[in-house]
Amino acid sequence: MMLKKITFGLIAVLGTASALAGHANDMTLPTASGVNLMAPHQEGSWSFGLQANYFEPNSDFNYVKTTNTTSTSALTTNEYDTRSVDSDYEFGWGADVSYHFPGNGRDVTLAFTQLNSSESNSSVDTKGKLYQPRSTISTAYSDASGKVKVDYDAADLTFGQVITAGNRITLHPFAGLRYAYIDYKATGVYGHQSEHVNGNGNGNVQVDTVTLESDFQGIGPRLGSDAMVNLGNGFSLKGTLGVSLLIGNVDVNEDEYFYTNTSKGSDTHNAYDVDTNTRVVPEADAKLSAMYTVDMNDGYSLGFEAGWQVTNYFDAIQNNFASTQDSSTQYTSYFNQGPFARVQLDVA
Repeated sequence: MMLKKITFGLIAVLGTASALAGHANDMTLPTASGVNLMAPHQEGSWSFGLQANYFEPNSDFNYVKTTNTTSTSALTTNEYDTRSVDSDYEFGWGADVSYHFPGNGRDVTLAFTQLNSSESNSSVDTKGKLYQPRSTISTAYSDASGKVKVDYDAADLTFGQVITAGNRITLHPFAGLRYAYIDYKATGVYGHQSEHVNGNGNGNVQVDTVTLESDFQGIGPRLGSDAMVNLGNGFSLKGTLGVSLLIGNVDVNEDEYFYTNTSKGSDTHNAYDVDTNTRVVPEADAKLSAMYTVDMNDGYSLGFEAGWQVTNYFDAIQNNFASTQDSSTQYTSYFNQGPFARVQLDVA
């Protein structure tokens, strides 16, 4: 839904750009069919940007099943519901540097973005009616906890061309490469309160830990465009649309550790390579923002930007415990969205 809203906003910015392109001094719709497109002459210069993000990733994880029955037999599909670790907003950052070549508006940009998120949740049921979220596991527990940790890095190397349309509109198509790394790690811990509190529960009690890790690492072509509408007095509106097609490896692994507290005690550890394959992952991202630029002396200018950004990697991660138990491994998209604030220093 947020991606649709930003897309509509971008269409509005581009529509405004078309209306203003032939009329620098008013908002009247153009009466002429031609638009004067130019690649402006520029001197060699540098731009340095720093961005603060407050993004929400889709790190949801169903870590436990619950049932209203007293039986500990295997669960059927209509006997339980799930409890989840829900995603929340996290701070991240980005940085970029651009060189603007002397001549007709060409530039090269190197950009980096990082977002690290960590969320957790827990459940307690004194009647022992909690279950691992897998159809093959029927052991009941009295308490369970889940934790999700996602590390996301992205780096872009793009070449762009500045194009002006009239006095108010600036277009900036770009093309290049994107590299992305997404490390998704979900852990569920299942047992009884006494075990987690003092480690010496009574009777035949299991404390089980199951970890699912899904890594994607890929690189591929990227293209897109910026569109900026100059509102005057240093203010402007900016929209960006970008797409990438990443080729890389997906590794899905599951690690299980079972501890049984009996008179003798026992430990069991299992590690599984659930899936390893080469995938093509499409990516799409969009920005919509407002900007204010201050021109300073000696060829320096300082720009401030704030807006909303969305990024989606289609079918890039596997975050479902249940699907690791058979051959129907199900991938889902990695998505993050949220507000951002950016500052840019231009040095001529």
